[in-house]
Amino acid sequence: MNTNGEGDGILYKLVVVSDVHHNLARLERILPVINEADYLIFCGDGANDIMCVRGRITVPIICVRGNNDIGSNLTERVTTVFGNTRVLITHGHKQNVRQGMTNLLCLAKQIICDLVFFGNTHTYFDCVAYGVHFINPGALCNGTYALVAGDGVNFVSKMCIV
Repeated sequence: MNTNGEGDGILYKLVVVSDVHHNLARLERILPVINEADYLIFCGDGANDIMCVRGRITVPIICVRGNNDIGSNLTERVTTVFGNTRVLITHGHKQNVRQGMTNLLCLAKQIICDLVFFGNTHTYFDCVAYGVHFINPGALCNGTYALVAGDGVNFVSKMCIV
């Protein structure tokens, strides 16, 4: 795992998952991919599903709760840093991402994040707007997740189907 993040070509390898919605079969199918990464980023809706397999996950997990994670004690958003990039992880329902990206963009700008991982829409999305890179892995319950790699400055995303 890269910890210096100086843009030296060493990659952070992230698996980004959202919206599992009790589809444990798909989650279990990608466990080998998750365990080859540096981190699992979980953007909500299926926290109990992640907890069911967490004993078989060998990498650090960063989780937030989604609108369907009722009773979960997870937080609704997390900020972290990969290299020189400040990252926001959220489900997106509180920012009404199904109606557009404006509220999520405003939040990212307010808390000074350059990379945002979110879920909720069930649609893969990879876009840079106003200097903020937004990545939504889609919904694992529908068969999509994202592989994200970066050098601590620049990050690229690839949609994967399971």
